[in-house]
Parts: sequence; C-alpha cells; structure tokens
Amino acid sequence: MNNNEKVTFKQSLKNNKFILKTAFKSAPGLCIMRLVMGFITGLNHGITVFLTSEILNALDRNEDFKEILWKIGIMAIYFAVYQLFYSYHWKQYNPKHKLRFIRDLHKRFFIKASEIDLSSYDSPEFYNDYVYSMQTCDKSIMNTVDTVAEIIRCLVASVSVFSVVINIDPIVAVVILGFSILTMVIRIIENGIWYKYEKLFSKIWGKDWYISRFFSLADYAKEIRLTRIDENMKSELEKNYLEKRRLTIKQQKEFLLLNIIGTILHVAENLFIILFMSYHLMVTGEILIGGFAIAIISANKMRSMFSELQWRFAQINKQSVFADKVRKFLETESKIISGDKELNTFESIEFKNVTFAYQVKEENAKDDEAKTVYALKDVSFKINKGDRIALVGYNGAGKTTITKLMMRLYDVTEGEILINGVNIKEYRLDMLREKIGAVFQDYKVFAATVAENVLADIYTPEKEQTVLDALKDSTFDEKLEALPNGIDTELTKEFYKEGTELSGGESQKIAIARVFAHNNELIVMDEPSSALDPIAEYNLNLGIDKNARGKTVVFITHRLSTTRHVDMIYMLENGKIIENGSHDDLIRLNGKYASMFNLQASKYKTDSQ
Repeated sequence: MNNNEKVTFKQSLKNNKFILKTAFKSAPGLCIMRLVMGFITGLNHGITVFLTSEILNALDRNEDFKEILWKIGIMAIYFAVYQLFYSYHWKQYNPKHKLRFIRDLHKRFFIKASEIDLSSYDSPEFYNDYVYSMQTCDKSIMNTVDTVAEIIRCLVASVSVFSVVINIDPIVAVVILGFSILTMVIRIIENGIWYKYEKLFSKIWGKDWYISRFFSLADYAKEIRLTRIDENMKSELEKNYLEKRRLTIKQQKEFLLLNIIGTILHVAENLFIILFMSYHLMVTGEILIGGFAIAIISANKMRSMFSELQWRFAQINKQSVFADKVRKFLETESKIISGDKELNTFESIEFKNVTFAYQVKEENAKDDEAKTVYALKDVSFKINKGDRIALVGYNGAGKTTITKLMMRLYDVTEGEILINGVNIKEYRLDMLREKIGAVFQDYKVFAATVAENVLADIYTPEKEQTVLDALKDSTFDEKLEALPNGIDTELTKEFYKEGTELSGGESQKIAIARVFAHNNELIVMDEPSSALDPIAEYNLNLGIDKNARGKTVVFITHRLSTTRHVDMIYMLENGKIIENGSHDDLIRLNGKYASMFNLQASKYKTDSQ
C-alpha cells in the first residue's frame, strides 16, 4: 500500500464512516467503551483544572483549614475513582474484548476471502490491497476508533478547560483560544511539509528496505559470497544516505521559519497572560492566585490540545487511505452467483461454443484502457460419465482454463457449459464443487498433519483407514513409514520446529492422496506426475486406475505417456481445439500431437542410450 495516496475530504468521511461501522459490527461494546473513555478522559482535564483552582483560591482566601481539607479530600476521591476506571479499562476490559474483536474481524475477512471470485486475485492491485488489509486490519481499524476517541478527548478537554478559564476572565480565555488556533495553523502547514517530504523519502526508504533484505535473506547469501554484487548494494546505500541528508537539510530549512514563528507566539502568549493576570492579581485584586495559576496551565493545555487535534485529523485522513482499501475489499461483489438447482449425480459435461477472455492493463495505459486476451475461443466438446480424457498442448494453450471453468472458478465470456444438459450456472455452487476433486499444478501442502492435509478437513480417528488407503494409492506409503508420527506428523516448519519438510514429489503425492480420500465423481489431474520419477509415475497411474474406476477423469499433461490409455485426447493451441481423437487416431493423423509425442519418445530413447 502506498501511504502517500490522497483521498478527498468527502471520500475520507465515507471511508472512515465505513471503518467505524465495521468496528462497531465486530465489537460494539469495545468501541462504545473506547469513545466513552475518550469523553471521560477529556472531561478530566477540565475537572482537574477546576478543582486545582478551587484549592488554590481557598488557600489565597485563607479559608478554614477544614474546608480546604474537605476540598482536597474531594479531589483525592475524584482522582482515585478516575484512576480505578482508567486502569480497569486499559488493563482488563480493553485487552480481553480486543482479542474477541480481532477474532471476529479476522473471521469476517476470511469468510469474504473464500467467497470472492478467483478472478479478483488475478488483479495485482486487488491482491496487494487484500494482503495488506488482512495483515493490518485489526490494528488499523482499531487505530481509527482510537483516533476518533482521541479527537473526542481533545475537543472535550478544550471545551471544559475553556469553560473554566472564561469564568476566571473572558479576555484571557479569548486570547488563549486565539493563540491556540494560530498554533494549530502552524501545525497544519508543518504537516503539509511533512507530507511533501514523506513522498520524496518513500522511494529512498524502499531502496533501503531492499538493501536490508538483500543482506539478510538466505536467498542472496551464495551470490554475496561468490560475486561482488554486494559492492553495488553498498554503493546504492551510500547514494541513499547522501540523498536523505540533502532532503533532510532542505526540509529543516523550511521548518526553521515555522519554528521561529511558533516560538514567538508561545512566548507572546505566556508574556501576555503573565502580565495581564499579574496586573489583576496585584493591582485590581479582581482575581486570586488560583486564577493566575490556572490561566498559565490552561494556556499550555489548550495549545497542546489544538496541536494534537490537528495531528489527529491528519491521522484520520491518512487512515482513510487504508480504509478505502478495506471498504473496497469487503464491498467486493461476487460475479459468480450460485444457482439453486441441486446436482445429485454427474452424468455429462458439455462445452458449447465456449469463449473465455480477460482484460489486461498494459504498462503506461490509461485507467480505462485494457487489452482483451482470449484464453479460449469457440471451444466445444462433451465428456460423459466414466470417460477419461486428456487435454494436451503447450503452455498458454488454454488447458487449465477449461478445468477452472468446469469448477466455476470462472464463468464463460461467451457460449455455455452444460452439466447433465443443464446450464452450469443453474446449479448450487457448493454441490457442484463437491462433485469435483482436483490436483492443481500449483498444489499446496498446508501447515497441518499429514492426515489433515489428505482430508483437507478436521481429522477424526474413524477416518484413519481412508487416509492410509489414499496415501498408499498415491505411493506415499513408503515415505509415511519413515515419518516420526505417521499420519499425525506435522508438515512444514510454520508452527513446529520439528515439522517435516517434504520434497516436491512427496508434496505432489499428498495432493493426489487428497483427491483419492474423497468420493468425487469428476477428477481433474493437472500435471499430476510433474514432480515424479518414471517409476513413481507408473505406480501413480495404477493408483489412479484403482481410485478412478467408474469416475470421470480429466488429465492435463505435458507427459504424453499418460495419454496412451485415455478415451479421448484434445490437442489445444492458442485457445482452440486443433485435434481430437484417441492416441492411435492422432498418431495416424500425424499432426501436432504426433509431433509432440514423437519428440518426447525420441528424447526418452536418447536418454536411455
């Protein structure tokens, strides 16, 4: 996220209103208590000034000592009650309720993340904003609530202190108010200078951050030791230092005049108050020593509050940039809408003149300019229950796009997909996806036990045999015997130092076992043997034969040894089906498929010689 982005005042109000509504929805009690705390803390300033004034005036009037003790007692009781409430809020109530707030807020984000269209993740801007929002949402949203509470505190404190001073002397009150406003204006100008230079510094800080990562990450350790690339980085570090020094000096020159003006105002205000109040204290006798002291204290308090108000409003405006990203994410509407028709069994799936296109914004293009890219063009085919088909072709041919459309991770641009003769959009999404098991090319292993990885769900003892059978059929059983805790072994070191890290081939077997563990009617295998050696691939094919018997299987593969045993092969190129038929048919056709197969076959022969 770019912290230097700006939003309009109207947009800032809209964004922060949304964030406050989000916070109140997740933790209404916590938010109300925080705002009430802001009001009470602000009021405390005025009450403290008033009670201090009363005690000093009583001393000045030589009142009875018991009366003075009574006033001191009231002040002590007030401070005790206030401190108890303050401590309870920050040390007990706030920490406990904040944990619940963070949990509920994260749940809301996670639910939204699981509901939005996969196409949203294709946008780098959306994805970066989403990741930033997810990582900082609890802190940033609570910061907005805290900032509003602090604005309330400053306003209430200023009004309450001003009310006390105006009762002492209206002229002094007006003078204090005037000087406080002038101080706030200076802070606003200073803030503008900070913002201007923050934009200039941000590029330099970005370089500094990269250089720090370069010297600290293991990814670069070998290159640093084997080359002189570190000299380049050290040179960049020196250039960064000189540029930061130049900007800092320039920035301080601009601040110098404002600092001089601010100092003059501060001295002038205090000098006026001291002279004015001394005159009334010593000459006219219209005020007491309490009024004199409170005028000085109040001037400093109000000046401080007005300066903080300016800073808090600047923070609200800055936080609205973050709020804008959170709002856009949580208000993102899914274009893939679930139907209401139940899918009880899978009989067939048919692509009828399917075209799929997406928009790509080219570098230096205007906001409304985008290039249309076609992943599929007028594709038609039908798969019946029990069929085994293979989608082959070079990278970018459109193979994976077809399977994503089958699962309704995307919707077609033109044409239609029929399941059992009914448009796929009419079916309930959850029932459709329950029928499909997929091994994706970019398979994932989760920071969980082997059993939980296979089930992709909560593991219970009665599911043990299902897990063991799936692992055996995916040829993971030999590795399983070497694991310290069997199917209860934790994978990855994300949460446990003793967690097991798997190789690429072993991880792929876990992903394949995940499909075998579920009774899916349609199985999609996207390069299922890409990380396996030939023997493991052969054994895997035996496992697929066993588990996919009577089921529909779609293979996406570059390894054409798999395609010899499927019912139908579709050769794709540039988003179109250019050849289709059995392996023998396509070899006799002697087209693109035959060329690809023969090229691979010759390579295997060469390697074996």
